[in-house]
This record gives sequence, structure tokens and C-alpha cells, in this order.
Amino acid sequence: MPKITYYALVDDGYPPEHPTGIVRRTHTEPLPVDEAFGRNLQWHPTEFLYRHWLGHNEQDYVEISEEAAQAVIARWREEWREELPDDA
Repeated sequence: MPKITYYALVDDGYPPEHPTGIVRRTHTEPLPVDEAFGRNLQWHPTEFLYRHWLGHNEQDYVEISEEAAQAVIARWREEWREELPDDA
């Protein structure tokens, strides 16, 4: 099983416990796979980490544990579930 690293997208007023987003990197070969958790409660491909590395630093991020990421995601699932269409 490949290693997975989680990151919280942080900003003023949005600490790691209440981030603006969650990104995960699955360390696969030859290249890692990066995904962001979306409001539809699914993981989607993202270029955020790569773009940040290239210098597009509009928003910062910090590494967090899987447990911390799962706690945020669980909270979001409860909050966002009401926004989903009935057939989702």
C-alpha cells in the first residue's frame, strides 16, 4: 500500500483544524497522485501541490496526520450532506 500524506490548506483565520481545504498525496511510482476533497464528498485530482512548488503561493498548506484529516472530512460530510442532490 503506498504512503499517503495529508495537507490542510490554511490561511488567516483558517488553522489546520478548520482549513479551507484538504489535499492528499498518494506516493506512487513513477509520479505521486494528488487529490483534493470536494463539496460533493469525493476526492478529485488537483495540481495544487505542484503549482505551489512552482511558485503559485496564493495559499499555504501544512502537513497533518491522517486522523486530523479524517476529523475535518467527517465534519464536512455532516455540513455538506445537506447541499447534495437527493440522487447523489
